[in-house]
Amino acid sequence: MLKYYAKTDIGLHRSCNQDSYITITNNFGDFLALVCDGIGGGKAGDVASGEFVSYFERIFKDSGPFTSLEMAKEYITYYLRMANRHVYELSLTSKSLYGMGTTVTGILITSFGTLSINLGDSRVYGVLDKRLFRLTNDHTLVNQMLMNGEITYEESINHPKKHFLVKAAGVFEEIDFDVHKVKDMKYYLICSDGLCGYVKDDELLNIVDSYEYDTCRQKCDELVNLALLKGGYDNITVVVVEP
Repeated sequence: MLKYYAKTDIGLHRSCNQDSYITITNNFGDFLALVCDGIGGGKAGDVASGEFVSYFERIFKDSGPFTSLEMAKEYITYYLRMANRHVYELSLTSKSLYGMGTTVTGILITSFGTLSINLGDSRVYGVLDKRLFRLTNDHTLVNQMLMNGEITYEESINHPKKHFLVKAAGVFEEIDFDVHKVKDMKYYLICSDGLCGYVKDDELLNIVDSYEYDTCRQKCDELVNLALLKGGYDNITVVVVEP
């Protein structure tokens, strides 16, 4: 039986929480978890992330049945694009909303397998055989430079432009999301960069794969607490899933 828990925290330095999340199961037992981290500071990032997850709150319950993983991929790809368009069109209705956007990261678990979903720099991790696997690729300027061989991994860690996004939802009318089949894992961890931007991979692994914190809720609580101990510089959102 699938188990999960989700938690969000404003952090210690922000005046509002621009993160939003959804954990939802449709009528056929397929499970969707999304974490959205609003961008743009005062540019209504909370509205962008909130509207994106609200879109899936309205439509996912009645999705399916999926008869293959390919069908599930076609479904989620289509509606990710529709949700993007919804946020974009909303941004055109008001000067205070214009330019708003959000990262989108998550997983769709079906009886045929699991899909990772990503746009931006929030992340999905998997834990298996006492190892942590990063299942998504950051859409950041620094990661682009790293992949092009322009900087080293060491230089990327504290690069002054490490948070500059090259892709986000809601900023343009059309955008392509990364949607990929991923290996079955013991745990999945979905988080905004308020966690993964400040907590090291080995620290994430030690908590998610720990017997000391044996429930998804305990794991989430401890991950959020650690991000706060690291300074709590950003909003923190964490979803731990045990399929």
